[in-house]
Amino acid sequence: MNNYLQAIILYAIKKFQGERSIYAIYHMLQGKKSSQTIQDAHLFGLTNIFGTIPRFTRQQLNQNIEQFLKHDYINLTDKSDAYEISLQGEGILVDYFKNNPFPTYINGWKYHNITPVFWGRLNLLIQTISHIVHNERRFYPIQRNPKIQYFVKEFLHANRQDRVLIAQHLYEELISLLESQSDLKRDIFILKLTGVNRIGLTFEQIAKSKDVEEQYVRFTFLDSLHQMLSEMETGTEYPLLSSLTNDWQKSENPHLTQSTQTTLRYIQAGKNLGEIAEIRRLKVNTIEDHLVEIVLSDKGFPISDYVSIEDEREIAAAIKELGTKKLKAIKNMVDNKQISFFQIRLVLAKLGDG
Repeated sequence: MNNYLQAIILYAIKKFQGERSIYAIYHMLQGKKSSQTIQDAHLFGLTNIFGTIPRFTRQQLNQNIEQFLKHDYINLTDKSDAYEISLQGEGILVDYFKNNPFPTYINGWKYHNITPVFWGRLNLLIQTISHIVHNERRFYPIQRNPKIQYFVKEFLHANRQDRVLIAQHLYEELISLLESQSDLKRDIFILKLTGVNRIGLTFEQIAKSKDVEEQYVRFTFLDSLHQMLSEMETGTEYPLLSSLTNDWQKSENPHLTQSTQTTLRYIQAGKNLGEIAEIRRLKVNTIEDHLVEIVLSDKGFPISDYVSIEDEREIAAAIKELGTKKLKAIKNMVDNKQISFFQIRLVLAKLGDG
């Protein structure tokens, strides 16, 4: 195993168990907001790595698959573009993660949208405050995104107290959050910060200084930010930092795609799936995809209007006995031939991450 990216790809192959094409991994790491990719993330327990490498390419994937085949880390399946991890691959993966631990807090599904926004706002805020405190009003902003620049201006306008006091409170909140993190996570986070007379380092520069692999630095940094976001959601002792994500936390169902949110509003208004499809001029299949996505995000969402309790039990029993997420295999197993693939998908969604 040469690098952390290979470990992540091999980890995804292990999770998919040969039941999905390798290109499902490509869409997963990119964070493609399609119903299929979202369902796969939940059904195969890959919500952690969803959207964690947005610039991941097909070429990178294909090159690594070739390497895995060459070293017998994976085996062919009856599908041309689906593979299973080999016993050798399993051993290599375990050994690799012993020395380069898998991120504990990473949750791409939950945080992939807000992470770059949170980091951009925080980094620019720290840079701005540090320059103000040192009476250096002119500087080149580290963040060029006009939305992030506008947010920081508005933040400082709303928080008019002494800038030294804001700096102190920010420092205290960050120290409190970083205290529970590993030395490596703390170091990477601090090295990425920009302030007076210092520019945050690139991942490549940090990797060289720490003598570790660049992709490992990227994932460790993501893990650090996701741990912060998680603790900020549950704790009340981070008022300044939490205000950087207030707009995201207040948004309605932030994890659902926009189209699915619209479908949910129609369902809540009492419309059936056929009516919603007609109103929205979409295929019923698309509305069904939306409903599966809703159930994946909210396990308590009632599905009894779409699957009878008896059918749900029968499907769940088949899933348990077969130990597979393959729809055809599950459909063949259930006695009731009237049960649809859509109903099976709904029950799989309700059962949760695999």
